[in-house]
Amino acid sequence: MSEPIRDFFRKRKIEKYSKGLPTGLVPMSDISTVNVIMDVEDVEWNALKEDILAWGKATGIKVEIYFFDFRKLGKDEILLTSIQTTVARKDLNWYDMPTYEKIAPMIEQESDLLISLIDNGDFPIEFISKCSTARFKIGRKAYQGHCYDMIISGRQNDGVSTCARDVFAGIMEFLEKIKK
Repeated sequence: MSEPIRDFFRKRKIEKYSKGLPTGLVPMSDISTVNVIMDVEDVEWNALKEDILAWGKATGIKVEIYFFDFRKLGKDEILLTSIQTTVARKDLNWYDMPTYEKIAPMIEQESDLLISLIDNGDFPIEFISKCSTARFKIGRKAYQGHCYDMIISGRQNDGVSTCARDVFAGIMEFLEKIKK
């Protein structure tokens, strides 16, 4: 009984905040701002963050990185990232909707490209992907309603998917090939 109720509230939030703006492939020459969402639970998250920042600096593109950290933290554990750019487990309500103050920059800030490097189907990622105002959206997981213009899922090796760093490198390689 709770699943349909939870799904009802999720659908209503997406309908409320989704702008319905058209998206599509955008050539690198037209990209000046990028929002990237990544998972702190990824083993190489810090190296991935450095890769993303180095790419932004090398290309002259303004990059904003947002983190999802849904780990259960012990009493003595602290967040590994900035509280302003991190959505934590405590920021979710009963149907997994993050507090709007936490996600507003991700969905309201106009950007040319949204890259979700999170390889799961959790509702917070789906919400941000569907409600983002980005002109071009790339993700790793398909959602009902086709919110991404491009999906890079990676390979499955013995049931383990490609790491986010490899996926990011593949995305950058593909973006370089999109010419005006």
